[in-house]
Amino acid sequence: MFDEAGAVSNFSSYCLSGADRFQLFFDSVARKKTGTGNVIRAAVIVSGIIPEYDLRQSIIQNEAIRLMCSLSLKQKWYSALYRLENDKHNADPGSMIFFHQDENREDAYIHALSRDCSFYSGSPICIDVIYSGQQTHVIFSINHVLMDHAGMENLLVSFSESRIMQLLPRKKRQGKFILNKIADAIGATLFVAALSGWNMRRLPVISGKRIPDYEKLELTEEETRRANLKLTNEIQTSKLAFFLGCAMHALDASEELLVGNPEKYFVAVPINRRSASDKETVFSNFLSFIYFQAKAGEMKSIKNISQRISQQMILQARKKLPGKFSSLLDLFRFVPATLYRAFINLPGNGDSGTFAFSLLSNSLLENKLFLGFPVTDVSHYAPVISPPALNIVFNEFNGRLKIILSFDESRINKMKARELLLTIRKNLLN
Repeated sequence: MFDEAGAVSNFSSYCLSGADRFQLFFDSVARKKTGTGNVIRAAVIVSGIIPEYDLRQSIIQNEAIRLMCSLSLKQKWYSALYRLENDKHNADPGSMIFFHQDENREDAYIHALSRDCSFYSGSPICIDVIYSGQQTHVIFSINHVLMDHAGMENLLVSFSESRIMQLLPRKKRQGKFILNKIADAIGATLFVAALSGWNMRRLPVISGKRIPDYEKLELTEEETRRANLKLTNEIQTSKLAFFLGCAMHALDASEELLVGNPEKYFVAVPINRRSASDKETVFSNFLSFIYFQAKAGEMKSIKNISQRISQQMILQARKKLPGKFSSLLDLFRFVPATLYRAFINLPGNGDSGTFAFSLLSNSLLENKLFLGFPVTDVSHYAPVISPPALNIVFNEFNGRLKIILSFDESRINKMKARELLLTIRKNLLN
């Protein structure tokens, strides 16, 4: 049931939305390949040492975290629909918090960023607290089925501001008629199938165990200003088109990383489809996607590929593709898992894209306090889903642009990942 005010007391169950079900599919893919599911992570760094007792109490008393710890994923034997049910009323949120007092910060981060958050074993949320010098690092790891990036930000800001959280989505308004949804779904399917293809450009497929890893590059405030000036004066597109263009161009320049048809670069980009009434909602995914195709010849310059991406964005907006893809996801909630898997894998022959890409909005914790301590940085880490085995996230905090790679180290090693980041930086600035 939905609860208009977001209170937990009367909550019993919640049926997964189409976008939630989509994340659940990739949760099973990720866990099968890497041992770690579809987990999103946010690292909050504050200036000062938050006392362990105060931090533990604040986390335990947080309404959203208490609810997450009590949830189980359920499915009736006769139905393809999945529900989240509140059936662990005595779950202990304190058992999901891990403090790293005397560990090396880098080792502690590796440990924190590798935690799995599963509905089937353990908990869909884990929180790691790392003390380093005069800083406290709080890393939230949450199963993506529960929330998207905006939901994570709403959770983070609940530790900053005294306000009533809206935990669950508002009651749904009357949607489209079923025939309109079917027409939308067919249109979205044909569009995506035409763009992707069976031999798209991709990282090579490697047999054996996948190894999730992360690399981050941060620009200075001056470098970020220079990149924005280049965008305004030279590239003249949206930020999404420019940043995605820089990433595509960098991969094209690193030709040895990729296999497949050079005429078929294919990238899906998530977009936020929250209504104004759900702007502050914590739970559920409010996502759809836009899709981009490129050929090697279109990447002769950053401006050329960025403007090509911009043209595709405008075309898809006119065709209302994000709404149509949402209709498709909504319909496919009722499809059995085997058919769902076949539908997702068919257009790209098992490959979901050349790489995954996200441009995240600025953090709600900019210039805020976290439990009374000044926030110095917030970073969001995307899941490692293999394939495509590479996720590139652009995020800005307090005037500093950062690029974070989530990748499968068996398909692109750390050294190559760092080189790719440096090439992206060069594309942004030169």
